[in-house]
Amino acid sequence: MPPPGPPERRLTELSGLLSDGPVNYKYKTKCTWLIEGYPNAVLRLRFNHLATECSWDHMYVYDGDSIYAPLIAAFSGLVVPEIRGNESVPEVETTSGYALLHFFSDAAYNLTGFSIAYSINSCPNNCSGHGRCSTANSASGRVYCECEEYWKGEACNIPYCRGNCGSPGRGYCDLTGEKLCVCNDSWQGPDCSLSVPSTEAFWVMPSVKPSAQSLGRASHQALVHSGLMWVVGGYSFNYSNYHMVLNYNLESSTWDVVPVSSGPLYRYGHSLVLHQDDIYMFGGKLESKSANVTDELWVFNIPRRTWSPRKPAPPPPFGVEGHSAHLVELRDGEQVMLVFFGYSSVYSYVNKVQEYNIRK
Repeated sequence: MPPPGPPERRLTELSGLLSDGPVNYKYKTKCTWLIEGYPNAVLRLRFNHLATECSWDHMYVYDGDSIYAPLIAAFSGLVVPEIRGNESVPEVETTSGYALLHFFSDAAYNLTGFSIAYSINSCPNNCSGHGRCSTANSASGRVYCECEEYWKGEACNIPYCRGNCGSPGRGYCDLTGEKLCVCNDSWQGPDCSLSVPSTEAFWVMPSVKPSAQSLGRASHQALVHSGLMWVVGGYSFNYSNYHMVLNYNLESSTWDVVPVSSGPLYRYGHSLVLHQDDIYMFGGKLESKSANVTDELWVFNIPRRTWSPRKPAPPPPFGVEGHSAHLVELRDGEQVMLVFFGYSSVYSYVNKVQEYNIRK
């Protein structure tokens, strides 16, 4: 474990532990650690403890040997499994063979800091105790988890059949087909725990076919049209392999990247509404150097896969992010998009409802 100073440390062991020290971290601190493996090795960081001033003191993780490498994680707040017994411990993976960690704290408040274990070419979460670490079928020589019969997932942490489907009274676990619970006639749900009929809703995780593209994002928007869920925009740590428009086939459980030759700048916190074959996108925060909250209105035509801007009649609308929008038919049959509230970089939080007439 490196001591709290000097502020820059280079770690070259195959595994180890790094922390801010035995007591609370100092105010106005900047510390950097570079973990060096070897090119293209998988390096795992396990956050065993994290306690920082939420939204002000951060730990940043880069997949490479400098701050110009892709930012893959930023942590702030509390990860305290020793107090919250049911809290999962997050793991972060880099694939370049290096990891740069940078910690920053302001002058206002300090907490107990962090304890982070790292290892090179190890399996995620030690296969959760439900598998073994292997390189048997890996062309790259990287290790991966071979899961036991009733478990799946990269870390063997997802059961095919929770609670063994309540066997024998409520159902059984079918491992020959889709590997899921088959419920008796009077039971339903992913683990056969809900009676038929039931007033309770339940979630089901579909078996999504893996994609080579990076799909993770936040503050995006999604809607469904003709069996496809369209995902537009969103915030990402890494825009080098980012795509503005994706769709997910609800029947085949597959993701597709929608190639678009031109269109709006990347953004997040915007809104979407669907009118016939057109997706109307309004506002949001632009992911550019200016990082402005915009009042732009764009229309994406689904059959043609093209974007076109719309210029509403004066006066211009308030540019907002974090708002919601809804398509409403008025009594006279007019179709309008109602934009509710949102945050404006000029007026702060806006309590107004804005209206855009689709047909005018």
